[in-house]
Amino acid sequence: MTSTDDRIATEDGLTHDGLFEHVAHLQNAMHRLGADVIRLQTQLTELAAAPDREPEQDEAAEATPFIFNMSREAYKGELADLVTWVNEFLVPVYVGTGDELKSDGGGRAAWCPVWWEHHAAVGRLHALRLAYQELSDTRVSGPSGPAVWHREHLDPVLERLRSPHGPFAACSATTGHRRSARSEPA
Repeated sequence: MTSTDDRIATEDGLTHDGLFEHVAHLQNAMHRLGADVIRLQTQLTELAAAPDREPEQDEAAEATPFIFNMSREAYKGELADLVTWVNEFLVPVYVGTGDELKSDGGGRAAWCPVWWEHHAAVGRLHALRLAYQELSDTRVSGPSGPAVWHREHLDPVLERLRSPHGPFAACSATTGHRRSARSEPA
């Protein structure tokens, strides 16, 4: 191995091959580092200038509109999702099955087997589902969100749908769906 003094010692005091190549290589590396620093500073400036996106704004932008405000195609897709949610979650868990679907003798109407043919039921159940999506997520609604959903949304909707004057008043779980006089076309 040669010492540094041997590599740079020449007749004129410097070698032209090794030292100049090494210096040129270091200068290129410094230029690349300088370019990287400028690029990173630009990215940081752009990030600092960008408006903060708050989670609530993102969720509001992606929120499902109310079913009656949708296009015909969107309505069909949303109704299919609503039918699945009602029939696979709401009815088995909160309405019941079999005899529980029938009138309880206490003035409550039966659950209509084709509830989706009642526009009032579709609107109320869609609103109930939207509230469920919001309030069942305790990260958004807090730990009392599910209780609020039960008290403020679920109970009133089920009472209204099955009330003696509600949309299911003319329906029977045993004999099937019947339109009420109010929903008959003129």
